[in-house]
Amino acid sequence: MTVSQTATKILAVDDEPDFELLLTQRFRRQIREGEFIFRFAQNGEEALMALAAEPDVDLLLLDINMPVMDGLTLLARLREEQMTVKAIIVSAYGDMANLRTAMNRGAFDFVTKPIDLNDLEITIRKTLEDIGRLRYFSPNLVAMLAARDEPLGAVRRQTVAVLFADIVGFTSMAERMAPEAVVRMLREYHERMTAPIFACAGTIDKYIGDEIFAVFGVPEASAEDAANALKCANMMLAALECWNGERDALGEPRLAIGIGLNYGPAVLGDVGSEHSFSFTVIGDTVNTASRLQRLTRSLETSLVVGDALVDAVNSGASDSAGALAGELHDRGEHALRGRARAVRVWTR
Repeated sequence: MTVSQTATKILAVDDEPDFELLLTQRFRRQIREGEFIFRFAQNGEEALMALAAEPDVDLLLLDINMPVMDGLTLLARLREEQMTVKAIIVSAYGDMANLRTAMNRGAFDFVTKPIDLNDLEITIRKTLEDIGRLRYFSPNLVAMLAARDEPLGAVRRQTVAVLFADIVGFTSMAERMAPEAVVRMLREYHERMTAPIFACAGTIDKYIGDEIFAVFGVPEASAEDAANALKCANMMLAALECWNGERDALGEPRLAIGIGLNYGPAVLGDVGSEHSFSFTVIGDTVNTASRLQRLTRSLETSLVVGDALVDAVNSGASDSAGALAGELHDRGEHALRGRARAVRVWTR
């Protein structure tokens, strides 16, 4: 697994007094290097309070038999409150009936007591890898995907809508800003742009600095994918305008973004090595969407849409998306780097 620059926050819930010492000693290097942050609770009730105070907890290490509130009750409460934090059960070997109940209530994996600490680390990393695969899906998809043995399915060819977006002039802007200010701006940018993507049933494939790569039609394609992508682009531009109003009031410079949209077949699946896997979408459709996003600069527009996506929207049943497509302007065919044939494009 590739270690993120952001620390993983783990909440260990166990009433045994030596459990905290055991974990902090075993993972002292990871704690010192900022890879893991541990929090501790002695029962399910304390765990709920801890999660309310720190909702960014990534993972639970959860005992079953505890006073006040046991681990099975805690799992039921988490499901009732639609909290999607993953849990690894740490329990006695002979407790198999409870383990089965825990897995049915959403636990991801289990480690038996007495604890093999090497096995525990392997299980933690395996779970975090799975979390990494799901973290860029909208909340309404995460619960469904988490219940699958193979959440994202086998490698396959599938028709999807692809969106690329980035901030115009970001590199030169970042050179004039303090690093902390750059990070703050990027975080706010990602938050404001992620909301429309999730609202339109999109999936974030990855963030690359200021660039956002999103896909519509993962894990399963639908007839609304092209329409959802076009709606999302317009919502992102509206969110940017709102943000710029706030920036004006604070005396901060306005921002501009460029968005490229495309629609067509792509290959979906895990790529990487035995040490690091990442689910992604690849192919000419993706490459073309990226080129269309770059074309926003020369065409001096905020949105460039490939003809295939416009055709898909116009042939669909979404009146609202059809109206948005009707507002686009035909800019003719444009040659794109890496493609033998020109692409007809549409802009705002």
